[in-house]
Amino acid sequence: MVSTLQASGPTNQLYNIIKNLDRDQFEPYLITLSPEPAESRWSDYKQLGIQVQSLNLSRFGGFVLAKRFLRKLVSEIQPDVIHTQGIRADRLSAGLSMNVQRICTVRNIPQQDYPMTYGKLVGAQMVRSHTRAMHRLERCVGVSKAVCENLEQSFGLSNVEMVQNGVDTQDYSPANDSEKKGLRRKLGLPIEGSLWITSGNLSERKDPLFLINMWKARFGSESENHLLFVGSGPLEGDCKESVKGFRNVHFAGRVSNVADYLRASDYFVSASRAEGLPNAVLEAMACGLPVLLSDIGPHREIFGLSPDIGELYQLGSPEGFSQCLEKFKYSSWPAQSKAAQLLILKTLSSEGMSKNYQVIYYSLIG
Repeated sequence: MVSTLQASGPTNQLYNIIKNLDRDQFEPYLITLSPEPAESRWSDYKQLGIQVQSLNLSRFGGFVLAKRFLRKLVSEIQPDVIHTQGIRADRLSAGLSMNVQRICTVRNIPQQDYPMTYGKLVGAQMVRSHTRAMHRLERCVGVSKAVCENLEQSFGLSNVEMVQNGVDTQDYSPANDSEKKGLRRKLGLPIEGSLWITSGNLSERKDPLFLINMWKARFGSESENHLLFVGSGPLEGDCKESVKGFRNVHFAGRVSNVADYLRASDYFVSASRAEGLPNAVLEAMACGLPVLLSDIGPHREIFGLSPDIGELYQLGSPEGFSQCLEKFKYSSWPAQSKAAQLLILKTLSSEGMSKNYQVIYYSLIG
């Protein structure tokens, strides 16, 4: 159960869980709470051959009616396990007084993410409400060690397990030099030079202005090192205004073919202040991109699995960023690219992620 199937990292991860389910053992039903937005993956889920239903309620309607509608639907389906994703679905599931096992997936650090996204007052209320709901569920799955430790240490949750995010390596795979140049022509990107990509919401949490300031200070307006932003968000206008006259910073906006942009690039870079286990980073590594990442917990966790995938720099440190950027001059791109690909294939694939969830479902069913 989720709010909507809007195209996003969490929706993609849910798709991977369902796509890789053992259908001889599990029969999935997918319930959404609200009307679908324009950029929805509804049809993709339907093509998996599963039952998809929507309560089709507005946020106000959901507040008033969702629990009643959901209780009726659950009584009809009679599921063995309810798996929710997102604060609205988690709260509704926690409020069901029915004899069914309930599990949620937590993809963020609530006390960091909510205030940065929704403001301090609303964010603090969301943190309290969400964590109260988590305490009432049988299992809370964190997508990284950092998420799990935060749930346990900050909120006293004892029902926590970890299942790291995974990538569909059929959708995200490396491009050879010829394919890369062809993609750059098709996408209107610089054909020559190194292309550094960052994908995601242009928001305070992702801190795109830090990357822009670093690029301007390090390379000026003329450089063979190009920075590409894929995504949109509240800081998009500020970002574009700050690079007027700079020909080595580019904006693709929100796109449906992120994999093409990743495969056309050489490196991935992130200045994120908070993450769960970032899909964008994993997808970039599946495409063979070495990574330059801020040293927040989830990024350190990825490097702990394979230290040869790139460089970590101190969060918000211009000096640290510049030093790590300089190291890439003397690094072996093929070796880093290979290390990134192997990490995804061996440890962080979508098939492995789904299997880990299925183990938890079995344990809950008994």
